[in-house]
Amino acid sequence: MSFQKFWKDYKVLIVMVPVVGLIHLGWHKIKSSPVFQVPSKDDVPEPDSLALANPQKSHVQGK
Repeated sequence: MSFQKFWKDYKVLIVMVPVVGLIHLGWHKIKSSPVFQVPSKDDVPEPDSLALANPQKSHVQGK
C-alpha cells in the first residue's frame, strides 16, 4: 500500500482524529481552569451561631 493510496482512502480519518483530540484537550483545559470555575455556596463560611445568638453589649446599651 503506497502513501498516496493510504492518504486518499483515509484522509478524513487522518485529519479528524487529531483535530477532535486537540479540541477535547482544549475543552478539558478550559473546564479545569480556576478562572472559569463558578464558586459554589459551600465555599462561603457560615456565620458563627454564637455570634448571632449573643449580640454585642455595646450595641444593646446604646439604645
